Amino acid sequence: MPKWSYTGKSVSDEKAELALAAVKSACFCCAEHSSDCPLAKAAGAIAEMTEAKQ
Repeated sequence: MPKWSYTGKSVSDEKAELALAAVKSACFCCAEHSSDCPLAKAAGAIAEMTEAKQ
């Protein structure tokens, strides 16, 4: 099970995938992407969490 690094909570693979899809669907699809974007940061953190468990 992936673990959310901010709280240490373990979540199911399905829950992590649903969270990632939700964050990605909230993207405003800006013409230029910024490394400061909180949506991109959240998506990156969730993707990293799911990859780390493998």
